[in-house]
Amino acid sequence: MIINQKKIIYFLSYLLLLIPLALITGPFLPDLFLVVIIIGFITIIFAQKKIEILDNIYFKIYLIICLILSLNSFLSNNLSSLQSSIFYFRFGIFALACYFLINNNQNILKNLLYIFIIIYFALFIDSIYQYFFSKNILGFVYNNEQNFRITSFFGKDEILGSYTARFFPVLLFLLTYFHNLIFFKKKNLLKIILFITSFVVVLLSGERTSLALYIIFIIFILFSSYNYRKLLLVPLIACFIIFTITTLNSEKIYKRIVVSTINQLGLDSKSERMYIFSKTYEGHYKIALNMFLEKPFFGHGAKMFRFYCVKEENFVDFNACTTHPHNFYAQTLAETGIVGFFILWSLFAFIFYLFLKNLYFQIINKSQLISDESLCLLGFYFITLFPFLPSGNFFNNWLSIVNYYPLGFLIYLIKKNKFYV
Repeated sequence: MIINQKKIIYFLSYLLLLIPLALITGPFLPDLFLVVIIIGFITIIFAQKKIEILDNIYFKIYLIICLILSLNSFLSNNLSSLQSSIFYFRFGIFALACYFLINNNQNILKNLLYIFIIIYFALFIDSIYQYFFSKNILGFVYNNEQNFRITSFFGKDEILGSYTARFFPVLLFLLTYFHNLIFFKKKNLLKIILFITSFVVVLLSGERTSLALYIIFIIFILFSSYNYRKLLLVPLIACFIIFTITTLNSEKIYKRIVVSTINQLGLDSKSERMYIFSKTYEGHYKIALNMFLEKPFFGHGAKMFRFYCVKEENFVDFNACTTHPHNFYAQTLAETGIVGFFILWSLFAFIFYLFLKNLYFQIINKSQLISDESLCLLGFYFITLFPFLPSGNFFNNWLSIVNYYPLGFLIYLIKKNKFYV
């Protein structure tokens, strides 16, 4: 029985390692791996009688929140909404499973580091190739006639920049955690190279929100870490030069990053006024606000935005109706009410508080309070929950896996007393 449990742990560990690769293929494989990991995790903890891993105040609060979401969706009388919320608890269990597997297999993080390094260099090479030859290395051609995009191995999904910017804090966490294992003689060289190449990928992707998230993370680390403050000098100068040269010499990127942004914000001479990100996004937020005002406490239910905005009586503007309002906070206000919004905002406020506390500690004591490894993961959730940028669908499976995947690493640092210096 013990041998079988060890085999299950190693099998689940391989699935955990494959999730970053699976996310490139789309939502099906990572969601399948997640379900298998959860089933295997629950089976093992019951067999080993280690159910206490689920018996903590934080997980209980999380389950209560999921229960409220499910009840709210049930009252909405919409099957799609109920399906999204009733199984949402699986992501919290997935985070605990990640921690459990890492705790029982110390090689996971080291192997994950190598996997991410390969992925990031592969995306960099493929993005450069697609930019110059209009197709990626595998021969896939993707043309967006309205807006320039580079998608690399993601095919028709315009998420290359999102994947690169969101997972970069995780990659930096792994590089920091295993800084003595890096095969470069100069330990910081690989970090500098990955800082620059990741920026290039995000820039070429044409995803402006991802570019903003990447820059915000750099600022977060710059003000948080003594060690990275000096290291970032070279990448920052290099990225500034690359951005300037690329935007000045590439008409496609210049139009996408600069011209389109100015036009959509309403800053050009033809616009009557400024918009919140764009006229379309502003329409999304108006609908979300109307939904909130109708049901301010618990909202209309998960993923109900699309059903609300198609009704003729809820019309706001052309192109305003979509699957979600493209902002986590607008979405939680509309679909989960003030309760869900307060929870989300509290999480961001707590991370911002830790950031300020660490910064104050540096000013007073000339040393860090929080470890560099922890700062990288806090930086991940800082940009994920950053309220003043467009974002994806909060209840989207692909994005939820991305959001909960590093939580297991953060729990591991806390449990091993490595959160603080």
